[in-house]
Order: sequence, then C-alpha cells, then structure tokens
Amino acid sequence: MSAPVLTAVFHNWHCDHFGHVNVRHYAGVFDDAIFAFWTRMGAAKSGIVPVTATITAAFKSEVQAGDIVQIMASVTRIGGKSATITLTMQDPIGDVRATCEVVEVFFDMATRHSAPMPDAVRQALTDAAK
Repeated sequence: MSAPVLTAVFHNWHCDHFGHVNVRHYAGVFDDAIFAFWTRMGAAKSGIVPVTATITAAFKSEVQAGDIVQIMASVTRIGGKSATITLTMQDPIGDVRATCEVVEVFFDMATRHSAPMPDAVRQALTDAAK
C-alpha cells in the first residue's frame, strides 16, 4: 500500500525511565495499524477473520515524546490460510523508526479453527501487493 494505514503521536506517558518510547507502546501502535489494515481489506465482513499468529519487531531509531509517525503496510506473503504483512513505522520525512512483521492466520469464528482465506480478502491483498 502506498498510503499510510495509521498516523500516531507519541506522548510523555509513552516513555520509560530512560526517556524514550517503551516497547509496549510500539506494540500498541502496530496493533492498531494491523486492525486498520484489515478494515481496508474488508476482512471484517464475514465470520472468517485474521488473527495474529506471530509478530517480529525491529527497532531502528529512537522514538521520543512529541514524535509523529506513520505506519505503512506491505503485503509480503499470501498463503492459503494466512498472510504476512510488514508494517513500517516512519517519521514524516520517511526515516524508518521500526518495523513489524505480522503473520496473520484466518480463523473461523463459528468453529474456532483456522480456515481458508475468504476470496474477497485474497483479492484485496493481491491488489494491495501490486
């Protein structure tokens, strides 16, 4: 996707005793971004929904109170029952602050088991990956 899926502002209360944003708050922003991403992909329109199986975060540059960031999403893999999305946190001039790779498995809310990805979501992901 070329447009950001989320813009966030970090505040003093996001900082730890060292004066920089604590990892728990990066996680919250990335979690909000993946929800916004799936809303754009139309994933909430059926009983088959994506759930997070794994996340891997990498911190590239310090984020401090007052910083504004944008989260960009890239589809990096589309499988039968899962997809991998890379979220990139960057500042307004494009410097990368952190990345987060998220593996999402599609889950049938009725049966409580993994399920094939809905066709409409697969198409939206394929379109976004272009």
